[in-house]
Amino acid sequence: MGGDDAPAVTVAGARAAQEAGVRVVLVGDRERIAAQPDAHGLRVVHAAESIGMGEDAALAVRQRRGASVRVAAGLVARGEAAGLVSAGSTGATLAAALLEVGRVRGVRRPVIGALLPLGKRGIVLADAGAGMDVQPEALRESACMARAYARALGVRRPTIGLLNVGAEPGKGNELTRAAAELLASVEGFTGNVEPAAALRGAVDVVVTDGFTGNVFLKTIEALAPTPNATPDSAAVLLGVAAVVLVAHGAADAAQIAGALRMAQEVASAGLCERIAVELSAGPSAGRAGMGGEAAWA
Repeated sequence: MGGDDAPAVTVAGARAAQEAGVRVVLVGDRERIAAQPDAHGLRVVHAAESIGMGEDAALAVRQRRGASVRVAAGLVARGEAAGLVSAGSTGATLAAALLEVGRVRGVRRPVIGALLPLGKRGIVLADAGAGMDVQPEALRESACMARAYARALGVRRPTIGLLNVGAEPGKGNELTRAAAELLASVEGFTGNVEPAAALRGAVDVVVTDGFTGNVFLKTIEALAPTPNATPDSAAVLLGVAAVVLVAHGAADAAQIAGALRMAQEVASAGLCERIAVELSAGPSAGRAGMGGEAAWA
C-alpha cells in the first residue's frame, strides 16, 4: 500500500516479479488490490490499515498491529516470507522490522544500504539515511555490514572508502577523522574517497553518516537525467535480522519488480547470516577466512 501510485504500481510490479520467478505475497487492502488489473493470481494477505508518510512512524507502528507494513513484517518473522519490500515510509518499515523481526546479533543500529548503479555490480552506499547523528564506531559497523552486502552481490574482495572532502589522510571533520582511525583495521578499507571518485567507481563500498549519505544520494537523484534513473534498486536495511528493502516512493512498476528480485537474490545469498559472521569475526573479517568468500562458497 506504500508509494505514490499504490496499489496500482506495486501490484503491477509484483506481477512482473512473479512472472520472472519470484513468489510474491501482497499485504494490504484486499478489495483495493483485487480491483487492480494485474492482481489476478497473486496471493494477498489482508491488512485493513496503512501508515501514511506524514505520520509518526514509530508510534503508528506500535499502535496499529493491523497496519500493512507490520503485518508484512510479521509474515517474515514467522518464516512465511523470506523478505519484505515496501515503497512506503522508511521509518515505518524500519520500526515494523525491528519490532517484529529484531536486529542481527551484535548490531547496535541498522543502516540503509543503497546500491548505486555504477560499475558491474553497483556501489554500496551506507548509511543512506538511517543514522543522522552517529559516533565513529557506527561507521565501522556500517562498513562491516556494507562489506557483507557487497559480498552477497558477488564482489569477492570489496574495497571500502570513507566519504570525505579530500582523499588525503587527516581530512574532514571530527567524525570522519576519528572514523578513519577505526576503519584502518577493517579489511578492504582504502582510505578517504571524494564524491567524484566514488561516482567513478573507485571503491565498492562508500561509508558515511546517514545525514551526509542521504544528501549525497538525493544530489545524485536530482542530477539524474530522469526522476527515477538512480538508484535503480531498493535500499536494504542492513542490520535487521531479515531481508528488508525500502523502495523509492516514486518507484515505477519495473523498479518494484527489481526490488522484489533483489530481495530474493540477497535472501538466497544469506545476507543476514553474512552480516552476523562479519560482526562476530571482528573488523578484519576475511583476512583469516572468517566471513570471506571461502566461508560462503
